[in-house]
Amino acid sequence: MSILRSQQQVALQELYRLAQESADHYRDSAEFVDNEAAAQLLNHIASERDQLAQQLAQAIRDTGDLPTAPDADREAGEQLIHRLHTWFTADQTRDVLEQRLKAEQALANILRENKDAENADDYQRLHEHFISQVENVTQKLAQAMA
Repeated sequence: MSILRSQQQVALQELYRLAQESADHYRDSAEFVDNEAAAQLLNHIASERDQLAQQLAQAIRDTGDLPTAPDADREAGEQLIHRLHTWFTADQTRDVLEQRLKAEQALANILRENKDAENADDYQRLHEHFISQVENVTQKLAQAMA
């Protein structure tokens, strides 16, 4: 393992961080929301993101690097802000779903910006899978809010 990371390793690490943070936020939201159907949806999405994160972690290992964990303090701070915001709304379930929908839209923007970050086939395949997953989740969240 080299001290310096290749462009492919950096790009894969970023995708891994995004997937892991997203899964963590979905899991936290599922624990917080009172609506059982919404909690099941959020847990399902977290599981899908965990599977993607595992694939990304393996791709990182295949390059000779190790996956790095997301910043736990930053995640905890974001989750606290989300919970505080939700406590002061009339419809907590809708607010949680709206927060996750906004997060998916932000994630989609980041993924679009990083689309051509690395041309390696493995990266492109995982990147496209991530984009597809974000699109599907966005639709599921929009349907759940309707």
